[in-house]
Amino acid sequence: MYVAEALRLRDGDRGRLEAITRASTAPAGVAWRARVVLLAADGVSNTEIADRVGMSRPTVLKWRDRYTRAGIDALVDLPRPGRKAEIDEIAVLAETWADKGKPPLEMG
Repeated sequence: MYVAEALRLRDGDRGRLEAITRASTAPAGVAWRARVVLLAADGVSNTEIADRVGMSRPTVLKWRDRYTRAGIDALVDLPRPGRKAEIDEIAVLAETWADKGKPPLEMG
């Protein structure tokens, strides 16, 4: 059975990754991915990492690869395709004032 080599961390990254996993202000997805990278660096198998963090083995491989190629910065979410939601703040304020301070359920 093939077991991947321990992931080699870049200089200074272990401390930064550990800080991310402990930070209450870090986005949950980034903390989750940092944990994957740390486990991989500790030589834990990809299958074991997947079991420990609750993701699939291909997802573990994806985050190992992204870290290898671009470091910690690669652990953040990439922009999603599609049009961004447009909110007309003036219309929301006007609707709120018109309904005695109650914000609208939806604008359409």
